[in-house]
Amino acid sequence: MAITRIILWIGYTFLFCAALMIFAALTGLAFGELSLSGAFLFISLIIALFGGILAFTTRSAPVRESSRDAMVFLLLFWILTPFVLCLPIWAAGVTTGPAQAFFETVSAFTTTGASALNSDDLPATILLWRAILQFCGGVVSATFAVVILAALNLSGTGVHRSKLFTLKTGEMFSRLLYIGRIVGGVYATLASLCFALLLISGHGLLNSVCLSLSAISTGGLTPQDGTLSTYVNKFGVLALAVTCVFGAANLAIVWDMLRLKTWDSLLRLLRNFEHRGLFVFIAILIVFGFFYAGLGNMFAVVIESIFMVTTAGFDYAVIGIDIVPPSLLIMCALVGGCAISTAGGLKMIRLLLLISHASTDVGRLSHPSKVKQVHFRGAVLKDRAFMSVWMYFFGYTLVFAAGIVALGAAGISYPVAVSAGAAALSNFGPLLDATFPLSSYSTMNPLQMSVLSVLMLLGRVEVLAALAAFAPSLWRS
Repeated sequence: MAITRIILWIGYTFLFCAALMIFAALTGLAFGELSLSGAFLFISLIIALFGGILAFTTRSAPVRESSRDAMVFLLLFWILTPFVLCLPIWAAGVTTGPAQAFFETVSAFTTTGASALNSDDLPATILLWRAILQFCGGVVSATFAVVILAALNLSGTGVHRSKLFTLKTGEMFSRLLYIGRIVGGVYATLASLCFALLLISGHGLLNSVCLSLSAISTGGLTPQDGTLSTYVNKFGVLALAVTCVFGAANLAIVWDMLRLKTWDSLLRLLRNFEHRGLFVFIAILIVFGFFYAGLGNMFAVVIESIFMVTTAGFDYAVIGIDIVPPSLLIMCALVGGCAISTAGGLKMIRLLLLISHASTDVGRLSHPSKVKQVHFRGAVLKDRAFMSVWMYFFGYTLVFAAGIVALGAAGISYPVAVSAGAAALSNFGPLLDATFPLSSYSTMNPLQMSVLSVLMLLGRVEVLAALAAFAPSLWRS
């Protein structure tokens, strides 16, 4: 195992975190929040010093790494980074303690959008910091999916494979920055368009920045409390809904559309296997919402259906999609968005592949001699290729069940534990408020928040990658 190369990239990660804090410190000066700006700057200098030492002492690390090294880095990144990024929130004194500060940071960085804080009481610097964490977390998640998770899934169905995946063995770390620039550029472009539309529609600068970054990352954190209808007009909400769809869509297809700028690339975006699944789920929610909420609330139902399926979870109106049965909303949350996106969940492509494979097996039961194959991305998938998908489904279900048990042991009632566990594991924090309005993250104790934080990280790191950490062979020299 290339320990020094892993430490080198951990050092780079700390330097990146320090750079984000310095940017937040500068915005704090612009907002006139001098003490908060000073706290960000002081912490950033300490983190930069530590990261610089790690990077400098391992600068002569080997230039190649294995898939196992990449997986170890992936796990360490998601474990260590939230501890670093939560320091400014803890120092700001807006939380009740370190456990809540860590919970809030994990929620933002994993684009979950669960919060125990009152947005109206938060300083502008913290609101912007949460929005930055959401955006960066979304970019990091999509980058890791393209580079590391795609490389780890070469022998399976390749749900993370795309045109962006063009690396050779031993090039994963060196490709992180290159792919990260592409991913960041795509999401920054879409967020900028959303930001411009919000400004044009008459919204303030801070609200426009926070909402646009939250929408493209499908994070769900808002700069104000209450429903969006109280401070965002319909034009602005439509802009947020379209941005959320792009955030939950397959990044490679979106990148092609922005790069080629042709009608064919746009049609390919609409005809994509996963995207059609997203549209079907949105349509199903709209039908149920119309049945329960009525025609008078149709606009709210359509908008909130988009927010739900993309795992953004913005609450637009008091009467909306949250009137439908909670089981349907939990199902949508667990399915999630596309494989290479900022959305959480099991991922739409895995569900569609499992359905295709299951239907093939059912057909073989009635006609054992019938030859029926599953086609995916122009190729025929053999039965053994589905092993990774079925294993992921089993692992996801196992972790979900363990999370419910852990939350119940921490003192949460079973129905709420199911909803909260699904919200955390699928990185869809607003699900709890949508299914159990009387429940709130603000009433949870540090132990319950810690369990939810672990589930959020497991959902974002991909369950099988996290379970692999318990395999002795991963850590053996």
